Amino acid sequence: MRLISANRLGAPATFALIAIGCDAAMAEDRRVDVGVRGVVIIGDGQPANDMIGYGAVGRWEFREAWYLGLAFDSVTFDYETPYRILGIDSVEEVDPGNEFTRISVLIERRYERPGSPWIWFWTAGVGFASIDVGANAVGTTPGGQSFDIATTADDETHFIVGGGLRRLFGEHWALEATLTLQHHTTDYQLTDLVSGATGSIASQTPYGLTLGISYGF
Repeated sequence: MRLISANRLGAPATFALIAIGCDAAMAEDRRVDVGVRGVVIIGDGQPANDMIGYGAVGRWEFREAWYLGLAFDSVTFDYETPYRILGIDSVEEVDPGNEFTRISVLIERRYERPGSPWIWFWTAGVGFASIDVGANAVGTTPGGQSFDIATTADDETHFIVGGGLRRLFGEHWALEATLTLQHHTTDYQLTDLVSGATGSIASQTPYGLTLGISYGF
C-alpha cells in the first residue's frame, strides 16, 4: 500500500528551467554548461545503505570562476529492514523499495590552470526532496506472528557540500566526478498495523558520489 505520493517536478520541467537559465546567461555572454549524471548515496542503513539514481544539472557562470547551478535527481533505494526499528524479528529479510526526487540549488567555485584540461572545484547547496514510500513491510516473526509495517515520510531538506574534478575534452565537453557529504532531514514514522508498535527514523548524514558528462556553451 502506497501511503504517500511524491510531488515531482520531473526531468522535462527541470530541463526547461535549465534551458531558460541558459538563454538568460548566454544573453549576458556568460559561460553555461548542462549535463547528465549518475548518483550514488551511501547511508548507514536507516533508512538505506545505498541509494542509486540519475540526474540532470545546469550551471551558469555569474562571475569569473563562480557558478550557480540547478539540479534534478531521481533516486531509488531499498528501505532496509524497517521492522528492526520496532524491535521485531523476521524469518526473512524484508526491504521495500522507496524513492525520492530532489531539486537542488548549488554554488560552485572552479580552479583552472592555463593550458591544463583538469579543473578542480568545490560546491555547496541545498536540495528539496519529495519521498515516495513503497509497499508496507509485511512478514512473519520466528514465533509465527505476522507484522505489517506502514511508513509515512515528510519531505526532506538536503544540505550538500563537496568537491570534485573535471576533465575537459575539446572546447565544449567535460567529464566530472564529485564527492559530497550530505545531511538529510529524514523523518520517517513507522507503525506496525498488527501489534500497534511505533517508531521513527530521524535525520541522516550520508556520503554521495556523482559521475557525469556536460556540454559547455
